[in-house]
Amino acid sequence: MAKVAVIIAASGKGERFGAQIPKQFLKVKGHPVLAYSLAPFEDHPQVEEVLIATRPEWLAQVASLKTHYGWTKVSQIVAGGETRQDSVYQAFKNLSPEVEIVLVHDAARPLVTTELISRVIEGVKNWGAALCAIPVRDTVKEVSSQGRILRTLPREGLYLAQTPQGAWRGWLAEAYQKAQGRVYTDEASLLEAAGYEVYVVPGSFQNLKLTYSEDLEILEKCLPPLKQPDRKV
Repeated sequence: MAKVAVIIAASGKGERFGAQIPKQFLKVKGHPVLAYSLAPFEDHPQVEEVLIATRPEWLAQVASLKTHYGWTKVSQIVAGGETRQDSVYQAFKNLSPEVEIVLVHDAARPLVTTELISRVIEGVKNWGAALCAIPVRDTVKEVSSQGRILRTLPREGLYLAQTPQGAWRGWLAEAYQKAQGRVYTDEASLLEAAGYEVYVVPGSFQNLKLTYSEDLEILEKCLPPLKQPDRKV
């Protein structure tokens, strides 16, 4: 059985969110968002290793959370770079040698489920690279910087990418080598640019990314109880 590892991207500043605290550390129902995002991977039977990529100034804080919540699968907490891609790559270089399948998940997506993780893992096994995504449901408009509608885009075949995203380790290694300084917004686009085919598995409309302050209200209603020690960090 292929060994599966997960990299949690937790280096974002959350500038669009507008809070003084990075959104992955904001508390919902008494626990930081990062704890909810990581828990399904900690509990997943196919995931053997978890690495967290975060900013150097947050390493101690994440280490404190690891101790507090008893994350046994978290092997390393790695100092990330200036971009999401840089941060994930720093963690990628620290994976255990035995890892064959690598998933990447945003720390700001705390509603990820065991089922979603399993779908992506199976997608990687079947095709080599996969991500979860949802079809666009609303009419899509291209709008100018002045707010004028330029055109209406057909939504057939359009999907909204989510995480986790994953691939065979060797594919990602080659994709990083070929990037040569170019920055991509997610692993799928990185792999696409390297010439690899990436497939979509069904995502979930609940698997939202905490981006704006009103998203907190949704999380308050949707997040399940966190089965972790209830101690102050």
